[in-house]
Amino acid sequence: MKKLMFVLTFLLCGWTAQQATAQTKTATTEPNTQTVKFKVTGITCGGCANHISTALQKLDGVVSEDVEYPGDIAVVQFDPKKLKEKAIIAAIEGAGYKAKVLKDEKSDKKSDS
Repeated sequence: MKKLMFVLTFLLCGWTAQQATAQTKTATTEPNTQTVKFKVTGITCGGCANHISTALQKLDGVVSEDVEYPGDIAVVQFDPKKLKEKAIIAAIEGAGYKAKVLKDEKSDKKSDS
């Protein structure tokens, strides 16, 4: 019985790792996508983060999203041909929160030079 449990556990772990690798490849190799960070205000708990995630998942063009609580950051990867930053902000605000685009430090440095 112990051997059977070990084999099942081993197979399950291998399958889980394979699925995680496949998702990572899909997320990182999506052609023609853009990733933008948003500062979200009004998040008070994990439920709020889930509420925002649900709203973002409903948008056509969102490839992936990650809403961080604590941290109050939403990282959204999307197809810019189907979706604009303003629509993402509107979805977050429609869920009852405020959002603004966080500027990348690297792009700020480039514009200063």
